[in-house]
Amino acid sequence: MTKARVILVGVGNAASALVQALEYYTKHETTGLKYETIGGMRISDIEIAAAFDVVEGKVGKDITEAIFAEPNVAPRFIDYSTPLGVEVKKGPPLDGISPLLAETIQISSTPDVDLVKEMKTANADMVISLLPSGAKEATYTYADACIEADLAFIEAAPTRICSDDKWVRKFKKANLPVVGDDLQSQLGGTRIHKGLLEMLNSFGARIRNTYQLDVSGGSEGMNTLYTERRMEKRQIKTDSIKRTLPYLTDEDIASGTTDYLDFLGNDRTGYFWIYGGYFLDTPFKIDLTIKTVDGPNAAGTLINVIRATKLAMNKGIDGPLISISAYGFKFPPVYVSEQDSVQRFEEFIDGTRSI
Repeated sequence: MTKARVILVGVGNAASALVQALEYYTKHETTGLKYETIGGMRISDIEIAAAFDVVEGKVGKDITEAIFAEPNVAPRFIDYSTPLGVEVKKGPPLDGISPLLAETIQISSTPDVDLVKEMKTANADMVISLLPSGAKEATYTYADACIEADLAFIEAAPTRICSDDKWVRKFKKANLPVVGDDLQSQLGGTRIHKGLLEMLNSFGARIRNTYQLDVSGGSEGMNTLYTERRMEKRQIKTDSIKRTLPYLTDEDIASGTTDYLDFLGNDRTGYFWIYGGYFLDTPFKIDLTIKTVDGPNAAGTLINVIRATKLAMNKGIDGPLISISAYGFKFPPVYVSEQDSVQRFEEFIDGTRSI
């Protein structure tokens, strides 16, 4: 039986929902699952091989305990009676903690581990980077270690790896797959925003301006209060929207987090505004709100990306995984519409598309 063994970089809310899902779906109905199997793999065939974090309260703990440690606020779906036997190791902090987060998070005093050595020892298939927005130096460090350890890399954060030619060449030279960039949640704001714009455009509407702005809680929401990191996150989301309608300019679009509210916890409220014209240049306006929970929303995409990446590895495919990236990420190396991305992903996993 094929297993997909993953290393988690960052044991935050998305990791919490992912880890819990591995047990949850062995006991519950498949609500929320579109693909029960991918390449013959069920969700239960995903295994956590290792995990890295820097936060006191997570480092040194079994991952079943660490996923519920502060500042995590993702919902609890599973009460673990036995540990998984995966101890969270101390990675290098570097720029992974913004100045604002540093005021509320205590970094573990445990010495940093040797990343390459730990990755090799884990007998894993792939590394998933769940680092905060703006953690470029940390992302590059883990990506380099991943290559040295001979593992595939999934960039779930906004730092550009799979869409950066320099990094693509490095992974291709090492004969390793790379996937990304910036994970799209199962019902994420960017995914919904692009889908609406694509639908309107296909029926002849002309968009004049649009925004999708979020208010959220959790550590990632606090992290994006820091101006530089908020603008980086906003830019990659805005660039994703511009790929949908290339005639729109930066002045026509706003997309990203606007504020952090502690009492929201892991909840996120997204606000959508679309203004334009249709037949006879008649104006129209769409004003929508969606409320979601971040951790499960992210994990709902990850469980498919992980299994599809392992399928690609079984087939000996390396370099950027185009169909998987287009399906699961805001800024893949090749733009594909939301509808076409699902079709291409399904063609890839059923074997009728090579990459």
